[in-house]
Parts: sequence; C-alpha cells; structure tokens
Amino acid sequence: MGDWEWPLILFTVLGQIAIGIILMLWWLDRGRDHLDTQLFKQSVLISGGLLILALLASLFHLGHPEAAYRALAHLGSSWLSREILLFLLTFLAWIYLFWQSKQQTGSRTLGLGITSVLGLLGVVSSAMIYVLLRVPAWNNAGPVLCFLLTTGLLGALCTLVLGRKLLQTTQKKLLLQFSLGCTIASLLLYIIYSSMLSASTEGAATLNFLLNSPLFWSRALLGWFAPLLLLISILKNPQVDKTNLILTVTLLAGLGEILGRALFYLSATGIQITALF
Repeated sequence: MGDWEWPLILFTVLGQIAIGIILMLWWLDRGRDHLDTQLFKQSVLISGGLLILALLASLFHLGHPEAAYRALAHLGSSWLSREILLFLLTFLAWIYLFWQSKQQTGSRTLGLGITSVLGLLGVVSSAMIYVLLRVPAWNNAGPVLCFLLTTGLLGALCTLVLGRKLLQTTQKKLLLQFSLGCTIASLLLYIIYSSMLSASTEGAATLNFLLNSPLFWSRALLGWFAPLLLLISILKNPQVDKTNLILTVTLLAGLGEILGRALFYLSATGIQITALF
C-alpha cells in the first residue's frame, strides 16, 4: 500500500476548500438575494490564503521544486502539467478578484465565474492524475467525483461559517441543503466504489485494507454519519441557534475529508512525479 502523502493531502484539500468557497460565492451572487459585500471581501481573502497554502504544500511533494516550471512543457500529454497551469491561472484570477474586492463598485459575477470555472478544471485535472491503469483502485471515475464532492461540501460549509452573521436565511438554507446533498452523495459514491472494488482481485485487496483500517471507520463517523445527523437536525429545527452546530459540522467534515484523502493515498502505491523531466 501507499504512504501518508501529507503534501498532497494538504494541497488537494486546502485547494478544494478555496475553490469551493469561490464557487459558493458565485452561486449566491447569481441568486435573487445578492451576496453581502463584507462577506465577499472576507471570503475572497480567506480563499486566497488557503489557495496560497495549498500551492506551497504542493511544492514539498516535488523532488526538485525549483524545476516545477518544466511541467508546463507537457500540456499535451500530462494531467500534472494541466493541473499546474490551471491552478496558476486560478491564482491569477483570484488576484483579480482580490483587486475587485477593494473596489466600491463593479460587477463581481464575471470574476467569480472565471475563477470558479478555472478552479473546477484544476480540481478535475488533479483527480485525473490518479486515474491510472496500474492502480486498479483509482482507474475509474471515483477520484474525479470524490474531489468535486469535497470541493462542494467543504466550500459550502466554510461559506456558512464565514457568513454566519452575513448570510440571509434563504442563503443559509440553500448551503445547508447543498452540504447535506454532497454528504449523501459522498456516502453513496463510496458504497458504489466498494462494490466495484470487490469485483477484482486487486480491488478486493484494497477494499479489505480499507475496511480493516481504523482510519476508515473514523472517516465514516466524522465525515458521513455525524455530519448527516447534524445537518438534518439543523434543517429540521430552523429556530435553533445554528452557529455552534454549523461550526461543529464543518470541523467534523473537514477532518473526515482529510482522513478520506489519507486513505485514498494509502490505498495504492505512491505516485512519483515524473512530468518535470
């Protein structure tokens, strides 16, 4: 099995949170209830900080970080090259968003849309790196769906935390419902993924490793079952103060996704970055 790939865990999870926040801002800004200006400014700043941390974490996985620019020479054949380019473009788009957040006037929708689309393409490129014939557990649509669901779930929950005093009631309900949908979809995806793994010898070995790992059951409790119960409780009792519960759900889901990403890398042999040379 693989190793604890902490640089990749931090890069993918933090990067997906950053992009998820921007995606949620775009969604809310296009709605009937417009996005609060203060929330826009705070969220753009936080998402940029997370994106910078993610990019810095990714450098620690490279054997020669100073040679990272060489990966751009393989755009036609390497998903790693596309990932690097798309995340750099996302960061450039974020710089424009940051500048826009300092202006008093102007439409934010276009900047949010461009950054969201580039970021989502970057997330898909990250996932496609791991869709490999030589790693049966990853050679399917699972990595792409998993990465996108993490982006949506943690993006929505973190936006709820950032906007706990600034979001309107209808906006909070939308984000809570979206978070619940992502959590259910993630659980169903894992059930389907497990049934697919059991169909082959190599996949069955991976499934056996996962189900016998305490990390898997910790991930299931923190990332699926506890958030499901709490989100349903919050939506059923709208009159109850949700601030602490939303923060709790966000922390639990975040820990669950980190453990899930660790299991993802532990479930197969380590990936060597070879697109630089």
